[in-house]
Amino acid sequence: MLHGASSNIKPTSRLIGIDDGPFPPKTDDEVKYAPLIAVWLKGSHLQHLRTDWITVDGLDATRKVQLLLKGSLHIPVLLSGVTFGGFNLIDPWKVQKNTKAPVIVVIGSRPDNRAVKRALFRHFPDWKERWDLIRSLGPLHHVRTMATEGPVFFERFGCSTQDAALILKGSAFVSRVPEPLRVAGILARGLFSSKPLF
Repeated sequence: MLHGASSNIKPTSRLIGIDDGPFPPKTDDEVKYAPLIAVWLKGSHLQHLRTDWITVDGLDATRKVQLLLKGSLHIPVLLSGVTFGGFNLIDPWKVQKNTKAPVIVVIGSRPDNRAVKRALFRHFPDWKERWDLIRSLGPLHHVRTMATEGPVFFERFGCSTQDAALILKGSAFVSRVPEPLRVAGILARGLFSSKPLF
């Protein structure tokens, strides 16, 4: 499916949300790991979840997401940004091709790409590879998912901007954050934090 193709997805479709959990700061050359969680929701109901670990600041997040989503085709995927476990980037183009479903990258505020590029340049020998992925994401859109809250920003892959906006608006039930991402974030923090969830 092409980047701007219409998917004719209804807002009530099943959705997958992906987020990472807390992880220790990376020190020197010591390898650290961050939890990655995928949740399957139908409306507001959690149907399924899968977890895995990614390398902090590594380059294995895309492969790990593809493993988490194995067997799930044609279900739209919402990503909580593209950077997970520090600067471990998920390639939404590859995820979209692999799942044959719309992929929507959702962020709460407009990113400062100049600051991102500076951070990559300072800390990563392979900064060009990572920056090329960020540059490839296409135009940034926004939609107000809740009338009383500010907009969320998004990039879409495998669906039109209108379809992506409908998916995001139709899945935001209790806050401007779409429910699959809200649930993924809560579970990621709750399951992998040293602090109790309740």
